[in-house]
Amino acid sequence: MPVLKIYNEEAQLLEEIKDLNAIQECLNPTGIVIEKWESLAETNLSNNEILKLYEEKINKIKGDYGFQAVDLVSINPEVSEKENFEIIRGKFLAEHTHLDDEIRYFISGSGLFAVHHLDKVYALICSAGDFINVPANTLHWFDMGLKPEFKCLRFFTDESGWVAHYTNNPIASKFPPF
Repeated sequence: MPVLKIYNEEAQLLEEIKDLNAIQECLNPTGIVIEKWESLAETNLSNNEILKLYEEKINKIKGDYGFQAVDLVSINPEVSEKENFEIIRGKFLAEHTHLDDEIRYFISGSGLFAVHHLDKVYALICSAGDFINVPANTLHWFDMGLKPEFKCLRFFTDESGWVAHYTNNPIASKFPPF
């Protein structure tokens, strides 16, 4: 189940919400959509097996949004032991936008999407079963945590995949890490 924490721009917590309907209501002004889907996959399946299980949902999303590509990213805690982990994590932690909607579905594990909208930051913890759509050109960052572990479907309109447009605003560094 998602958890939403709303902060002011100085990282002071204003509100915490755990009810899905209340979360969506709070996120409506941002354009973000959050849904809970029934899990179809066991986490011990291969990526190809998981993609096959979700084929119907994947095709619907591709059709609804015009996406051309989908992948399944699998991140485990061992990635944090790699020499370049902080560089990899840092590219997601910096505030950025995308020209396309950023759609993710968490098969397992969790991560934090932080959205900077007007004078607030909406920090949304997503976990297994959570579907999130962050609209194109929305200021945001993603924190996978220091010991990340998740499997997540990612959708792209361009075969080149994830392309960020950084704002160079250091705001993300003010907020508690995931």
